[in-house]
Amino acid sequence: MGINVIGVTHPGQVGELPGGTNVLVLADDGTYADEFLDTDFRAHQLVVRAHGRGSAFFGVADKARELGASRVLFGGFRDVATEEDPVLVLDDDLIAFNASFGEHLNNWARPASAYGDGLVTWLTENASRAGLRILQPTRLGIH
Repeated sequence: MGINVIGVTHPGQVGELPGGTNVLVLADDGTYADEFLDTDFRAHQLVVRAHGRGSAFFGVADKARELGASRVLFGGFRDVATEEDPVLVLDDDLIAFNASFGEHLNNWARPASAYGDGLVTWLTENASRAGLRILQPTRLGIH
């Protein structure tokens, strides 16, 4: 099954963990680090420094690449297949992608806007240009 890297910004977001080897990565400005590390989530736990949504995303994504993760999950996603074809899953504020997508992600220039509110736009534009699959499960017209 490989390694699942699960990004959270607060210890309360951990929830139920998928099967396999799980690494929880708290993307935090230092506010919740002690609480997170002092709680036994029955998973490997790491903290990356982040200030805002985009820096949290990239901190977790970069750590996932270092660890050789099969898939990267943010928010409440817990059931995203580890397919060989690159896939990005977007559902409101939730993001997930597999290792194949992560390889593409690492080759795209990261403008300042991607570190803020422009993260999802940056992801979808780059994925579309590269011809990669984007799934939006709760929205009409899954791509």
